[in-house]
This record gives sequence, structure tokens and C-alpha cells, in this order.
Amino acid sequence: MKTILVVTIGLLLLQTKDSLVNSVWAYKIADRCNNTLTFKPNGVVLEYNCELNYAFHSTYKLVNDTITIKGKDDSHSEDGGKILSHWITTYLIKGNTLVVIASKELVRDKWTDRKIKSHVTPDYIKIK
Repeated sequence: MKTILVVTIGLLLLQTKDSLVNSVWAYKIADRCNNTLTFKPNGVVLEYNCELNYAFHSTYKLVNDTITIKGKDDSHSEDGGKILSHWITTYLIKGNTLVVIASKELVRDKWTDRKIKSHVTPDYIKIK
């Protein structure tokens, strides 16, 4: 019984907001191309997209073993800073991996579910 209690406490400690701060998670897109999530203090996460070579400044919220990231496409200075897209992605923390469990995008002022694949492998793996 004590062993189970110790394991449970260890998992809860792993899933605190403080343990996310300064952690980096990667998802391999192709050779030498990884998307990353870098969690910062104050609920900020940098979502680096290797194909665009750009890091979106998004926000995150941690509740138990679930992380919800709210992002916006702020990368287009040529359109005067107009935000072209918004998204919300929800991940389940499984040890040192993140698995997408829900994803939405704002289309014509209405939140629309994005299709997500049933994954055998995780979406992101903790690298730091």
C-alpha cells in the first residue's frame, strides 16, 4: 500500500504548474524539423513551428493531468497585426509525453472542432 501511495504522490508532483515552467516538449515533423512547446512562467507557452520557423506566444492552463493551450496566429506583420486564426488544443499528460485529446479553431466567429487522429505514439515528448 505504501508503494502505491508514493507513486501516486510522485505523479501528482510531476503535474504541477511549477514543474512545467522551463520544460521543453518536442514533436518530430521530419528529419531536423521539430515543433516544440516551451512552457514559461505566468501561463505563457512558446509554440515553435519548425515549418514556419516561428514561435507563437500562446497561453496555457494546467488542471490535474490536462494542459489547455490557447493560441493565435500573430506572425503576419504584413497585415498590420490582424489575427488570422485562433486555436485551442488540449493535451493529456502521460508521464513525459503529451497526447492531443481535443482541438478547436475559430472559424467565422464560431469554435469548430478539428479532427484529431487516434495516436499510438504521443504527440510531444519531454526533452528538457
